[in-house]
Amino acid sequence: QTIYNNVVAHLSEKLETLNKGRKLTYIGITINLIIAGIIIISMFGKFSDLIDIISDWPLNLGIGIMALYISGNYIGNKMEYLINNKNWNSILTGIIGLLTILLIGIFFGSTVGFLQEGIENIGRENGLKNALIDYYIKPLFWIILFGIIPTILVGGIMGWNLKTKA
Repeated sequence: QTIYNNVVAHLSEKLETLNKGRKLTYIGITINLIIAGIIIISMFGKFSDLIDIISDWPLNLGIGIMALYISGNYIGNKMEYLINNKNWNSILTGIIGLLTILLIGIFFGSTVGFLQEGIENIGRENGLKNALIDYYIKPLFWIILFGIIPTILVGGIMGWNLKTKA
Protein backbone atom coordinates (compact mmCIF):
# COMPACT_ATOMS: atom_id res chain seq x y z
CA GLN A 1 0.00 0.00 0.00
CA THR A 2 2.80 2.45 0.88
CA ILE A 3 4.71 1.71 -2.34
CA TYR A 4 1.51 2.18 -4.33
CA ASN A 5 0.85 5.55 -2.65
CA ASN A 6 4.42 6.67 -3.31
CA VAL A 7 4.19 5.69 -6.99
CA VAL A 8 0.82 7.43 -7.40
CA ALA A 9 2.13 10.55 -5.65
CA HIS A 10 5.25 10.57 -7.83
CA LEU A 11 3.25 10.11 -11.05
CA SER A 12 0.74 12.78 -10.03
CA GLU A 13 3.59 15.19 -9.38
CA LYS A 14 5.14 14.40 -12.78
CA LEU A 15 1.82 14.91 -14.59
CA GLU A 16 1.26 18.21 -12.82
CA THR A 17 4.74 19.36 -13.78
CA LEU A 18 4.25 18.43 -17.44
CA ASN A 19 0.95 20.27 -17.52
CA LYS A 20 2.77 23.46 -16.51
CA GLY A 21 4.89 23.21 -19.65
CA ARG A 22 1.82 22.84 -21.82
CA LYS A 23 -0.03 25.69 -20.08
CA LEU A 24 2.91 28.11 -20.31
CA THR A 25 3.41 27.22 -23.97
CA TYR A 26 -0.27 27.86 -24.73
CA ILE A 27 0.01 31.20 -22.94
CA GLY A 28 3.15 32.05 -24.96
CA ILE A 29 1.43 31.17 -28.24
CA THR A 30 -1.62 33.26 -27.31
CA ILE A 31 0.53 36.25 -26.34
CA ASN A 32 2.37 36.02 -29.67
CA LEU A 33 -0.94 35.90 -31.57
CA ILE A 34 -2.14 39.00 -29.71
CA ILE A 35 1.14 40.76 -30.50
CA ALA A 36 0.73 39.79 -34.17
CA GLY A 37 -2.75 41.35 -34.15
CA ILE A 38 -1.39 44.52 -32.57
CA ILE A 39 1.39 44.71 -35.17
CA ILE A 40 -1.15 44.34 -38.00
CA ILE A 41 -3.41 47.01 -36.53
CA SER A 42 -0.49 49.40 -35.99
CA MET A 43 0.79 48.85 -39.55
CA PHE A 44 -2.55 49.29 -41.30
CA GLY A 45 -4.15 51.68 -38.86
CA LYS A 46 -7.54 50.12 -38.11
CA PHE A 47 -8.96 47.11 -36.31
CA SER A 48 -11.12 46.48 -39.38
CA ASP A 49 -7.93 45.78 -41.36
CA LEU A 50 -7.13 42.92 -38.99
CA ILE A 51 -10.66 41.59 -39.50
CA ASP A 52 -10.19 41.88 -43.29
CA ILE A 53 -6.98 39.83 -43.14
CA ILE A 54 -8.67 37.18 -41.01
CA SER A 55 -11.67 37.04 -43.36
CA ASP A 56 -9.42 36.84 -46.46
CA TRP A 57 -7.53 33.78 -45.20
CA PRO A 58 -9.69 32.05 -42.59
CA LEU A 59 -8.67 28.49 -43.47
CA ASN A 60 -4.96 29.28 -43.76
CA LEU A 61 -4.95 31.12 -40.45
CA GLY A 62 -7.20 28.59 -38.76
CA ILE A 63 -5.04 25.62 -39.75
CA GLY A 64 -1.86 27.55 -38.94
CA ILE A 65 -3.14 28.54 -35.49
CA MET A 66 -4.39 25.01 -34.85
CA ALA A 67 -0.90 23.72 -35.76
CA LEU A 68 0.60 26.20 -33.28
CA TYR A 69 -1.44 24.83 -30.40
CA ILE A 70 -1.14 21.15 -31.38
CA SER A 71 2.64 21.38 -31.76
CA GLY A 72 2.75 23.52 -28.62
CA ASN A 73 1.23 20.63 -26.70
CA TYR A 74 4.11 18.32 -27.56
CA ILE A 75 6.92 20.86 -27.69
CA GLY A 76 5.82 22.46 -24.41
CA ASN A 77 6.03 19.13 -22.62
CA LYS A 78 9.42 18.40 -24.20
CA MET A 79 10.78 21.82 -23.28
CA GLU A 80 9.79 21.37 -19.67
CA TYR A 81 11.34 17.91 -19.57
CA LEU A 82 14.60 19.20 -21.07
CA ILE A 83 14.73 22.20 -18.74
CA ASN A 84 13.86 20.44 -15.50
CA ASN A 85 15.17 16.91 -16.00
CA LYS A 86 18.14 17.42 -18.33
CA ASN A 87 19.10 20.88 -16.99
CA TRP A 88 19.13 22.53 -20.41
CA ASN A 89 19.42 26.32 -20.56
CA SER A 90 15.85 27.40 -19.83
CA ILE A 91 15.82 30.69 -21.73
CA LEU A 92 17.46 29.25 -24.86
CA THR A 93 15.21 26.17 -24.77
CA GLY A 94 12.12 28.40 -24.51
CA ILE A 95 13.26 30.53 -27.46
CA ILE A 96 14.09 27.53 -29.66
CA GLY A 97 10.86 25.79 -28.67
CA LEU A 98 8.64 28.77 -29.47
CA LEU A 99 10.48 29.41 -32.74
CA THR A 100 9.96 25.77 -33.70
CA ILE A 101 6.25 26.07 -32.93
CA LEU A 102 6.09 29.22 -35.06
CA LEU A 103 7.79 27.48 -38.00
CA ILE A 104 5.38 24.55 -37.76
CA GLY A 105 2.41 26.93 -37.78
CA ILE A 106 3.79 28.79 -40.80
CA PHE A 107 4.34 25.52 -42.66
CA PHE A 108 0.84 24.19 -42.08
CA GLY A 109 -0.88 27.52 -42.78
CA SER A 110 1.18 27.97 -45.95
CA THR A 111 0.40 24.45 -47.12
CA VAL A 112 -3.30 25.30 -47.16
CA GLY A 113 -2.69 28.20 -49.55
CA PHE A 114 -0.36 26.09 -51.67
CA LEU A 115 -2.93 23.31 -52.01
CA GLN A 116 -5.79 25.75 -52.66
CA GLU A 117 -4.14 27.98 -55.25
CA GLY A 118 -0.44 27.32 -55.77
CA ILE A 119 -0.81 23.77 -57.04
CA GLU A 120 -2.77 25.09 -60.07
CA ASN A 121 0.36 26.89 -61.29
CA ILE A 122 2.68 23.89 -61.31
CA GLY A 123 2.18 23.18 -65.03
CA ARG A 124 3.29 26.66 -66.10
CA GLU A 125 6.87 27.72 -66.73
CA ASN A 126 8.59 28.16 -63.36
CA GLY A 127 5.19 27.28 -61.88
CA LEU A 128 6.38 25.09 -59.03
CA LYS A 129 9.23 27.46 -58.18
CA ASN A 130 6.91 30.49 -58.15
CA ALA A 131 4.24 28.66 -56.16
CA LEU A 132 6.76 27.55 -53.54
CA ILE A 133 8.09 31.10 -53.25
CA ASP A 134 4.59 32.63 -53.06
CA TYR A 135 3.07 30.15 -50.63
CA TYR A 136 6.02 29.15 -48.44
CA ILE A 137 8.95 31.58 -48.69
CA LYS A 138 7.01 34.87 -48.66
CA PRO A 139 4.83 34.00 -45.65
CA LEU A 140 7.89 32.67 -43.84
CA PHE A 141 9.79 35.89 -44.58
CA TRP A 142 7.04 38.27 -43.44
CA ILE A 143 6.02 36.33 -40.35
CA ILE A 144 9.63 35.90 -39.23
CA LEU A 145 10.43 39.54 -40.03
CA PHE A 146 7.73 40.85 -37.73
CA GLY A 147 7.47 37.89 -35.37
CA ILE A 148 11.07 37.03 -34.52
CA ILE A 149 11.56 39.62 -31.77
CA PRO A 150 8.26 38.91 -29.94
CA THR A 151 8.88 35.17 -30.28
CA ILE A 152 12.38 35.44 -28.84
CA LEU A 153 11.20 37.60 -25.93
CA VAL A 154 8.12 35.52 -25.12
CA GLY A 155 10.05 32.26 -25.62
CA GLY A 156 12.82 33.37 -23.27
CA ILE A 157 10.37 34.45 -20.59
CA MET A 158 8.40 31.23 -21.05
CA GLY A 159 11.54 29.09 -20.70
CA TRP A 160 12.62 31.00 -17.61
CA ASN A 161 9.16 30.48 -16.10
CA LEU A 162 9.30 26.78 -16.88
CA LYS A 163 12.47 26.60 -14.80
CA THR A 164 11.28 28.73 -11.92
CA LYS A 165 7.67 27.51 -11.79
CA ALA A 166 8.42 23.78 -11.76
